[in-house]
Amino acid sequence: MQACREVSAPVQMDAAEEFKDFAYIVSHDLAGPVRSMVGFSQLLMEKVKIGPTEEDRLHLELIIESGQKLNDMIQGLLAFSRLNTVVRTPEPVDLEIILARCHMELQAKLDATGGQLIYPPMPTVSADPSRMFTLFHALIDNAIRFRKHGIAPDVRVSVTECPNRWDFSVEDNGIGIDPMFYDDVFRPLRKLHTDDAYPGVGMGLTLARKIVLQHGGNIWIEPSPLGGTAVCFSVAR
Repeated sequence: MQACREVSAPVQMDAAEEFKDFAYIVSHDLAGPVRSMVGFSQLLMEKVKIGPTEEDRLHLELIIESGQKLNDMIQGLLAFSRLNTVVRTPEPVDLEIILARCHMELQAKLDATGGQLIYPPMPTVSADPSRMFTLFHALIDNAIRFRKHGIAPDVRVSVTECPNRWDFSVEDNGIGIDPMFYDDVFRPLRKLHTDDAYPGVGMGLTLARKIVLQHGGNIWIEPSPLGGTAVCFSVAR
């Protein structure tokens, strides 16, 4: 992003809408893994007297997989809940240090995929440091995860100084997002791909959006000049 653009006022989701999302998640998304765990456990109970078979071991693997997925979903929801309940403590935050921490923690993934993370000198902003780390880590991790098969991820962070805010962008050369889903992907546990194709529970952009709104900014998605996705957001100065 080379120039400041007109940014619409942040659209806050009201409490009723957030509760409706939460109720749907609990009744639908979380119920799937639980049903799998219960169903396959019942099958194992019926066969317990005749000893384990290859099919039994498969059922156990599916139970473990479902349990792990359920745990990841719950942890994501807990992180989202904490953003709503834990008081934000703004202080001067050197984003150069935040990006360096993100780079260090994600280096293993970059090495495994042959990818690179590039970012310019970053400003100091008034923000909650732990939430800034969660924000950048989630966006960069997504950029690495949703890469095109056989192509090393190219992730680039940019920043533009505007009169009353900082504009940031995390761009990649990955698989991209269909514009019809630009709004939907910010909702909790919304996934556009199967776990086999791209593992994850779909909370990264949800957490990112909440953090940006809490810091007086806005967040949106654009096509990336690199060929993938650009997640852009503003933070009040």
